[in-house]
Amino acid sequence: MLVVCGGVITACVAAWAVEGDQTRRVGTHLMLFGVAFGAYLGALHIARGLSRRWLRAALGMAVLWRLALVPAFPLLSDDVFRYVWEGRVQLHGGNPYAWEDRPESPRWEALRDGVWRTVTHKEYTAVYPPLWEMVCRLVVGLRDSVTAMKAFVVVGELALWALLARLLRRRRLPPERLLVLAWSPLALVEVAGSGHNDAFGALLLTLSLAALDHGDGLGSAAAAALGALTKFLPALVVLAWLRRYRWWHLVAGLDLALLLVIPYATAGPGLWMSLGKYGRYWLFNQTLFDPLAALAGGHEEGVRLAGVLLGGFALALAARKTEPAAAALAVVAASILLAPNVLPWYALWLLPLLVLQDAPGLLLFTGSVQLAYLVYPEWLSGQRWQVGWPVRALEYGPCVAVGIAAWLQRRVSAPEKAPCSDDILVVFVKEPRPGAAKTRLVPELGAEAAAELYRALADEEIRRTVPRRGEYRRLFFFAPAEARGAMEAWLPGEVLLPQTGTDLGARMAEAFEQVFRRGARRAAVIGSDVPWLSRRLVAGAFSALAEHDVVIGPTVDGGYYLLALDRSRPELFEGIAWSTPSVRAATAERAAALGLRVRMLEELPDIDTLADVRAQWGKLRPLLGKRVREPVERALRHASL
Repeated sequence: MLVVCGGVITACVAAWAVEGDQTRRVGTHLMLFGVAFGAYLGALHIARGLSRRWLRAALGMAVLWRLALVPAFPLLSDDVFRYVWEGRVQLHGGNPYAWEDRPESPRWEALRDGVWRTVTHKEYTAVYPPLWEMVCRLVVGLRDSVTAMKAFVVVGELALWALLARLLRRRRLPPERLLVLAWSPLALVEVAGSGHNDAFGALLLTLSLAALDHGDGLGSAAAAALGALTKFLPALVVLAWLRRYRWWHLVAGLDLALLLVIPYATAGPGLWMSLGKYGRYWLFNQTLFDPLAALAGGHEEGVRLAGVLLGGFALALAARKTEPAAAALAVVAASILLAPNVLPWYALWLLPLLVLQDAPGLLLFTGSVQLAYLVYPEWLSGQRWQVGWPVRALEYGPCVAVGIAAWLQRRVSAPEKAPCSDDILVVFVKEPRPGAAKTRLVPELGAEAAAELYRALADEEIRRTVPRRGEYRRLFFFAPAEARGAMEAWLPGEVLLPQTGTDLGARMAEAFEQVFRRGARRAAVIGSDVPWLSRRLVAGAFSALAEHDVVIGPTVDGGYYLLALDRSRPELFEGIAWSTPSVRAATAERAAALGLRVRMLEELPDIDTLADVRAQWGKLRPLLGKRVREPVERALRHASL
C-alpha cells in the first residue's frame, strides 16, 4: 500500500511539474493537493515499523519528486524572483535595503529582465533579514537563475532531513517519522515547487535544537542567531529556551547577528523599513489577530499586543522548562494563530518539529492551509488580497477540533491514569548524573566519565529495543524521583514514572503491580546497561509467556537483564539477596518453590565493573564518544600495568 500512496503523490507531482504556474488554476491545484495529502496521511499510517530498506526507497522517491519540481516554473508564489533580483543587485554593488536600490529604482534599469518583471511590490526594499540576502548574493553569483535558487533551498531541505535523522536516532524515535517532512505535499509545493526560504530557516532552527540536545548552548545560540537572520521566528523560539542558556551564550549569538548586519548598515532605517510596513499594513488569512486588533484599538496596536502575548507565552514555556522541541512547536503554532499574515509556506516551520513529536491538528493544518490560495481568483480579478471567513473556518476549524480531541484523548489515556491492554516493557533508568550512575566504576573512571558511560549504554539499549508497530509499549521508571526534569530532557516524549520501593526487588514488584493494575496483558522489566539487548529478545520473552509463567534473561555475573511475568507476582521477589551473584539462581529457586514454570533466555554480559568493560571493549568502543572513550582507555591501560 505504501507503493500505491507513493504512486498517487508521484502523479500529482508530475502534473505540477508539467503545468508549472498554478495561480490561474487554483481549483485544479487544490484537487491535486487534496489527493496527494490524503495519500500522504495514508503513507504515514502504513509506514509505522517500516524496514530500513523500504525507508531508503521511500526517501529516494521523495528526492526524485523534488528533482522533478525544481526546474518547473514557481507554482504559487513569486518570492523566489525577488531572491534572485536582490542577489543580482548586490553583485552589482547595490544594497537591497537602501531606498535608492529598490526594484523600481531607475538605477538598475539595465538589469531588468523577466525576473524583474515578475517581482511584485517593486516599491518595497528588501524585507528578508541579512543572512538570507547574503545567501541570495552567493547563489546568484554562482548561477543567476530561478532554478538555481530553488535548487539551493532544496539542498537546504535535504540537509534538514539528515539533521532530523540524527535527532530521531538520538531521541530513540522511529526513523520512519522522517517521512512527515520528506513526503509532505506542503514541502513539495512550497520548497521544491515555489522555492521558499523557510526551509533554510527551519534548518537553522533545527540545528539550534540539535545543539541544545547535545548540551551545546553556545552552538545553539549561534544557530538561532543565523536562523533569525533568515526569518525572525527563531528569535521568538529562543525566548522559550531561555533557561537553557548561559548569559554569555546569548551575548555571543547577538554579537554574531550584529556582525552579519554590518555589511548592510549603510541603509540605516531601511534595514527594517519594509518589514515595518509589512507588519503595519498587511492583513491576510488571519484568525485570532482580528479580535486582538479590536481589543487593542487598531491594526498596529494589535500587532504590538500579539508580540507581547507571544513573548509572554514563550517566556512562560521557558519558566516551566518545557522540553525544547515541544516549546518550539508551541511557539510556532501560537505565532500562526496570532499573526496578522499567515501565508501557506509559513506552515513549513511546523514540519521538522512534527517529525519529532505528534500533533495531529497541526499536521492537518499543513494540508488545509493550502485553502488560502483561493485568494488568487479574486485577486487576479482586481479584488482585495484576502480570503473570507468561510474559507478560513474550513482551513483552521477542523485542525483546532482535531487538536483539542487529541489533547483530550491524551488526558484521558495518560499512562498515570488509564489502563492498557498491551504487552508492557518497563525500562529501569537512573539519572545519568556524576556520582549517581555506575558508581562501581567511579574509582577507575571518575564520576563524570562513569555517568557518561552509563548514558551511552542506556542510549544504545533504548535504541535497540524500540518496538515495531503492535509489539509492545515502553514505560520508563526512573530514579531518583526528584530527577523528573533531567529525565524529561534526556528522554523527551517518553512515558516517565518514578520508581518506588526500598530495594531493587521492591521497586520491581511495585512496577509490575502498577502496569498490571492498569490492565497490561504481560509485562517485562529490563535494566539499562546491556546495550546488546534487542527488540527481538524482548519480543521473544513476551512470546515465551504463552507457555511459561516467568521468563528470565540471565547475565554472565549471576543476575538478570530481563524478567517477564504473565501477572503481578510480588511473592517472587521475597527473600532475595539483591546485587549479589546469586540473584538469578535465587529467583529461579523461588519461582520453582511457587510452582511457576520458568524459561531462560540466552545469557548476555552486563557492564558493572572495569573487568566487564575490558571483556566487551571491542563492542563498547564504537558506542562511545571521544569524551568517554579516552578516560576508559586510560583506565584500561593503567589496570593492565
